[in-house]
Amino acid sequence: MIRAFKPHSGVVILYSAKPDTILIKKIAVIPFRTGSLNPVENGVVICHLTGQSFKSGKIEPDSGKNVTSLFHQKLILNKSIELISEDTVNTIYESTDKNIVDKYDFSLGKIIGGTVGADAVLMGVVMRYEEREGTKWTVNRPASAAFTAVLLDVKSGEILWKMRFDKTQQALSENVLDIKNFIRGGGGWQEVNHLLLMGIEDALKDLEK
Repeated sequence: MIRAFKPHSGVVILYSAKPDTILIKKIAVIPFRTGSLNPVENGVVICHLTGQSFKSGKIEPDSGKNVTSLFHQKLILNKSIELISEDTVNTIYESTDKNIVDKYDFSLGKIIGGTVGADAVLMGVVMRYEEREGTKWTVNRPASAAFTAVLLDVKSGEILWKMRFDKTQQALSENVLDIKNFIRGGGGWQEVNHLLLMGIEDALKDLEK
């Protein structure tokens, strides 16, 4: 059941188990996977981790790393949780059996989370990551991005929170209802990381409620 839909930021909160998240104090963000394991079919790709469908598109090699860092950038501001350092998690991730990493499923989350002593892990898959072609004032192609994210209880393996992000910036003349995000984004065509950062910020507000 969809918990929250924020169309102008591209965020949909698919599930949130609020009572369980109260016990979560220590979180690790596992590097997001760049691209789904599933193939593209008829211009659509399904996230193998969540089953969510997205329009296919270009994915930059470092997009998973970039989305991971953006989540860290926002989560570290939440003083109610202890965020395990990105370097610590990356070290464990890189030393984990390649077959487990390549599968990129919830067993990977439990292994890494248990190793670093986390109560929960945040992990996800970048489905599309297209930088704008042009400048802040004029573009040939706007920024476009999509990803899924899941907060997993390390001990029980249960999903505590699940969301999707899917956003392609439009000109204000094409979507006047997006004026709030247009102003928030600086009043021009945004770079893809700025588009992502606003979406991540909106999504994490749901965890803080």
